[in-house]
Amino acid sequence: MAVAVASLADLAARLEKKIGNAASTSAISTRLILRTGINLRQPRPEHANDPAVVEKLRAALADMGYAL
Repeated sequence: MAVAVASLADLAARLEKKIGNAASTSAISTRLILRTGINLRQPRPEHANDPAVVEKLRAALADMGYAL
């Protein structure tokens, strides 16, 4: 069972650890903005710890091939 992701900062850290490349992480973040309208690197305060937003981005990443 996967460990729950509590915040967008946690999700961003896990993605960067998995990818290991800041440039690629930036490109993926841009794709997430286009796909969901949510900025992973500089989220709005109301998005940062919202479980629904975190799950939406986690699911979008999984759809893109980055299951976390």
